[in-house]
This record gives sequence, structure tokens and C-alpha cells, in this order.
Amino acid sequence: MSYGSEQEDDPHKVTISYGLEQEDDPHKATMSYEEDPKTGGHHHHAHAHNHNNIRQQADVFFFHDMLRPGSIITPTIPPTTSLPALLPRSVAGSIPFSSERLSDIISMFAPASLSMTREIRWTLDTCEHPRTLPGQSAGCATSLESLAELPASLLRTRNVRAFSAADLPVEAPGTRALRGRYNVTAVRKVSGESSEIVTCHDLTYPYAVYYCHTANPTSAYTVTLASVEDGAVPKTMEALAVCHLDTSKWSPKNPFFELHNLKPGEVTVCHFLTKLSIIWVPVSEQGEAHASRA
Repeated sequence: MSYGSEQEDDPHKVTISYGLEQEDDPHKATMSYEEDPKTGGHHHHAHAHNHNNIRQQADVFFFHDMLRPGSIITPTIPPTTSLPALLPRSVAGSIPFSSERLSDIISMFAPASLSMTREIRWTLDTCEHPRTLPGQSAGCATSLESLAELPASLLRTRNVRAFSAADLPVEAPGTRALRGRYNVTAVRKVSGESSEIVTCHDLTYPYAVYYCHTANPTSAYTVTLASVEDGAVPKTMEALAVCHLDTSKWSPKNPFFELHNLKPGEVTVCHFLTKLSIIWVPVSEQGEAHASRA
């Protein structure tokens, strides 16, 4: 998360920007990877920013055909430097979570700066007024129980399975994003036969708050990566990748499209998720039976 000015050109900031078709607003909602200059803490969250570094933004994405053993890829996976507390519902329910109670929340958590206050206000506004692409649904989970219930509700089934890149390391404050060259050694599709998944991204807040949204049609994968550079840290890692199969509703000004001279809908676009992100996929009865026999 960034506690600096929204207008600053932060070299550690990488943005995933979907936007909407025909959208001309440069401050459109984005998914941002940002670094806190005070603590080095990183979080992955949706935010509104206007960035000039088109190549840096475009590098967040990659083509679907890169997800095969033998490919060399330079993943953008911002490091996680802290693990926010995931509260039980009994505790989270006793804490106000509303922009109308912002002054009470600020008094309770006493953020260290005005910028931190803005981030808290922004998270509350995002959860109260989520911006989604057409056909998507979204909501926020503020407790352990709601983090399980919300994806099941969005997917309209209680038979769901969760995946995360839990083996990614917790890095020291100030660690830069993982940008070395890695060899793809294994790829496993985790979304099964379903084209609809729910992705939950951690938001900037004093405790764990997740923004969860549907994405359809989408495929999700676990990807094993091995560094091809000496001294790289980590040497190997298993990451989560999400591939958007229909990009026709994305903005034509998406940096990835502009860099490769593409138009919305012409290509499947993928990106990696952070350690704290969670993918939820529906599990069919047939798939469960197959897994039981295995």
C-alpha cells in the first residue's frame, strides 16, 4: 500500500488496470501493487491512480501460452512483508465498518498519517460501493467466517474449494517486487471445468479485509517457477495465476493492449496473484467423486 500522494510517480508501484469498454477516465478503478515508504509493507488492493509508466503496468500481464513448462517468464509478484490478523466474526462484528463511522474507526486505530486515513476511507468506500465489470458481482469479507461464506454466495454453491500461494515467502520490509527471470517447470489448472471463479484480494486496513469478486470466463492455475538467474531469491516458488478468457469489456487503453497493439477481446490475458490473495472455485459432484476415488 502507498501512504504517499496519489499523484506521486512511485517507481515501486505496479498497477493492474482493467477499466471498461469505451472508458476514458484516466482515474478508473485499478488493481494496485504498492509499497509503503514508511514500513515497506505491501498489500494488493483495488485503487484509483493515474500512472505514466505504461511498460511497468503492461508487464503485470502476460499471454496465456506462457503457462507451459519450458517458458521463461518474468513474474510481477509483489512481496508480502506482513500478515494482517484475520478476525473471527465475534470480534469483527463489534468493530464499526462504515464510512459513516469513519471518525470512530480513526479514533480506535489511530493511524500514523493522513495518508493512512485516506487508505482506510478508500477501503470502506470500495466495500460499500464496489466497481465491477459488467456481469460481475463483488463484496467484502471482514472476518474469517465471511471469507468462507461470501465466495460461496457469489458462486451460488457451498461446494467450493480455496487455493492460495501460501508457500510464497514473507519478505523483509523494503523488499522489491519479484522481477527476475524464471523457468516455468509445472502448471496445474485448479479451476476445473468451471469458467467462473471468485478471487479475493486483501485490502489496506488495520486488520484483514478482503475484496472478493466473480470473474467469468476465467481459468486459474498453480504455477511452479524456478529461477534461471544466480543468487535469485526465492530460487523456486509456486504462484497462482489467473487468466481472463474474455477481455472484450476491458478498456482499449489497457497498457498491455497498447504495448502489443491489441484490441479488447483479441487475446486471453493472465496475471499472477500475491501470497495473500485467495481463489475460490466451485467443485462439481462428479469432480468430488473422482477426487475421492483418487
